[in-house]
Amino acid sequence: MRQFMALSKRNIHIYFRDFSTVFFSVLSTLIVIALMLFFLGDINNEAILQVVSGIPGRDAANDSKLVSEIIFYWTVAGILAINAASVAHAFYANMIKDRANNKLNSIMVMPIKRGLIVSSYVFCAWLTSVIMGLFAFAITDVIAAFKGYAILSAAEHFKVLALILVNAFVYSAILLFLATVNKSENGWGAFGIVIGTVAGFFGGIYLAIGGLSSGIVKVIKCFPFIYATSAFRSVMLKGIEDAFFTGLPGEARSQTDLAMGTTLTLFENELSQGAKIGILVTVGIVFMVLCSVVLTYAKRKDR
Repeated sequence: MRQFMALSKRNIHIYFRDFSTVFFSVLSTLIVIALMLFFLGDINNEAILQVVSGIPGRDAANDSKLVSEIIFYWTVAGILAINAASVAHAFYANMIKDRANNKLNSIMVMPIKRGLIVSSYVFCAWLTSVIMGLFAFAITDVIAAFKGYAILSAAEHFKVLALILVNAFVYSAILLFLATVNKSENGWGAFGIVIGTVAGFFGGIYLAIGGLSSGIVKVIKCFPFIYATSAFRSVMLKGIEDAFFTGLPGEARSQTDLAMGTTLTLFENELSQGAKIGILVTVGIVFMVLCSVVLTYAKRKDR
């Protein structure tokens, strides 16, 4: 335990010592929020409003407000899902630097089990991702209050916190595996651009999956990004959708949720919230095992 704590303290200190890395981790989140709120949000607003257009007795002003809230939290849910990927990538950049400077070699030759080294890196990446995720969530609460949107309940906040914990673990494990097979600082930096784009697209953040072809949707479901995004959306949108779809057939809501990626099906069966979380946890564990295998059987010249 002492070795684990010493490694963890060192790794966390190195990350937060680099203020530029921390700043840009937050900046990327704010940029996506701004893009969705001021440029891309109207497209989705109109698509959802069409569900209730022409229905007599509806309050158009209230519907418009509720749809704006739906799109806001739909966007926030996606951001919280992929924020962990950008933070974990930034965190493991220090691991890549350690390898380039031969500091990782010193750690690897120490009498420490490879599993302990893996666990330390994953724990630190997880902790930093959770901290930054909570910070991003707090920012969205402030924005929601400023715009007059409904604030999530205490129970919903607790559920989102639980999802942040799980999601951070998954991305920490995945990015660690990718970092162990990466050899170049420049390559890792370029990979950050790729992972941000892929996570955003495969997570259904920039475009709702209902607007994609069935073949692309099947490919997206092969990656964990969409399950994390969907899990966040299921929690954050429930209360607002309850108000918006009041008086409408249940099919209208189910079809909208499918199109927006709030509800997911796998092998023609609708996934429960527990199933989505189970998939994410399984992926995280698999990648942790792969990391241990790679570190254990790495060639001596790479250590």
